[in-house]
Amino acid sequence: MLIFILSLIAFIVVVLSALRYGAFILSNGIAGQLSEIREGVGQMDRAVGKGLLKAVAADCIVLPMSLLALLPDREEYVPGTPILMVHGLYHNKSAWTVFRHRLKQAGFSNLHTYQYNSFTKDFDAALVGMEAKLDQLLAQSSEGKVILIGHSLGGLVSRCVAGKAAYRDRVTALITLGSPHKGSDLAWLGGNRMARSLIPGRYIAQTVEGTPDPNCPRLGIYTLTDDYVFPLDMLRTGRAGWQERICSSMSHVWMLFSEEVAEMTIEFIRASETSESE
Repeated sequence: MLIFILSLIAFIVVVLSALRYGAFILSNGIAGQLSEIREGVGQMDRAVGKGLLKAVAADCIVLPMSLLALLPDREEYVPGTPILMVHGLYHNKSAWTVFRHRLKQAGFSNLHTYQYNSFTKDFDAALVGMEAKLDQLLAQSSEGKVILIGHSLGGLVSRCVAGKAAYRDRVTALITLGSPHKGSDLAWLGGNRMARSLIPGRYIAQTVEGTPDPNCPRLGIYTLTDDYVFPLDMLRTGRAGWQERICSSMSHVWMLFSEEVAEMTIEFIRASETSESE
């Protein structure tokens, strides 16, 4: 029975991943952006195949790892600028387990996560909770500043709060990973209010567009084969002052487990802290 259940789960994961990449091709095709993706990835079929495999792998990791969110927080306030990591839609603080380990290996120890409810709450509730978390961290920070890293929707939560007058000058660096800065066509299939608010042109995209950027270095990292955020232009801020870096072909969720993405993030944080001290 256990083998049957696991096999069924694996089958569902593969089918859903394949359907997302089908939607990815359709959406980018309609938007006329498949040629740009082909130019960026080389062999399209190979890149999408690689993304599909990583999508399946990521889902198989995420499902059991989500149980870690039940464990009590063990955050420590130590010297150094606090780094606050914000997860995406339908995820929780366990999303950062591997990424957090990579940051620790790189010498960062003042690490924190913000967990919000994206199942039954709306975007504004996520922003209010984020403000409370930031106030708490800033009160403990000897530098009076914080570094923000957001994956997917977490990048938009970070952007909107960091852009408020109370925080605009209190952020050392802002990094978004695969964030739907202008929404995503996949949100048309969203099962709740938060997800449907990510439809291009709706509430979350409008809120992000109407929020000024914080006064700090800003980086958006994304992959050309993102299976949750499409068409391609949705992954770009479209604003001056942002740096953008494209990582290798991978799935949306795999960015959380990618050594390459972690290295890009670490490099940017170090460069931002250096410029801050000059």
